[in-house]
This record gives sequence, C-alpha cells and structure tokens, in this order.
Amino acid sequence: MLELEKEQYMLTIQDELARVFAGRELNRLDQLRACASARSKGLKQAEIARRLSISQPEVHRILRRIKNFPELLERTPREVILDFHVGLIDHEHMLQELTVWPYTYSADAEPGNPEGQITGGSWDEISDAFHRDLITGEDYEAIVRAVHPSEI
Repeated sequence: MLELEKEQYMLTIQDELARVFAGRELNRLDQLRACASARSKGLKQAEIARRLSISQPEVHRILRRIKNFPELLERTPREVILDFHVGLIDHEHMLQELTVWPYTYSADAEPGNPEGQITGGSWDEISDAFHRDLITGEDYEAIVRAVHPSEI
C-alpha cells in the first residue's frame, strides 16, 4: 500500500472507531437521562427497566448514581465532542460551542493538604479528547487561543 493510501485508510479507521466510541457513550448518557426523566414522572423502576430492556437492579444503580452525582445529567464539553463524532453537529458548531464554554479547572480538594485529592474540571475533558484523538491539534489550539489567549 502506498504511504498516502495507508494514511488515508488509517484516518478512516480512526474516524470509524471514534464514531462507534462516541455513539456508545452518548447512548449511556441518553439512558441516564431517560431513567431520570421517567422516574421524575412517576414510573417505577420495574417499568423503566422493562421499557429500556435492562434489569431493575441496573435501573436502581443508574438512579443511585444520578442521585449521588446529579451533574452527570448536565451537558459537558465531552458530550459536544461526541455529538460531532456521531454527526449530530458539524465541526464548526463543535468548535463554536467549545470556544465559549465556561470551563472549570482542576483544583486541590484540600488546599492545605499536600497529599490531598485533586478535583477535575471541565477543561480536563478537552485535554482528554485531544489525547484520545477525538479532537485534532488544530482544534485544541483553537480552543486554547479562544479560552486562554495569553497562553499562546
């Protein structure tokens, strides 16, 4: 295979893998939101499980996770990137949304404790997406330029 053909083939495979990954993750988010919505409308766990074709204990785990971490229901930069990979939004829309996002940043959970935990921020999702090849170096630089113009 010629080098250019091999490179194009690999990009196609990488795009396909990114699309499959994004679809799986978005389905997981849809399931979380559907469970939360159904429960808030009064459906019992058994009925939610039947309609989603999952077990009632799985519905219980999902609802417990949502109760403990309600932020899981909120839209995130990661979800914007996943939406792009499954074709729900185009590249321009993805970058437009990500360049104006109100990012949060990692911080010490216990500032006075040198061995304390670090809490993650939404900016970590941009770094993670770059390292997973879900956004390009050019995308990453465009987001950094918009969000942190003094760092470029």
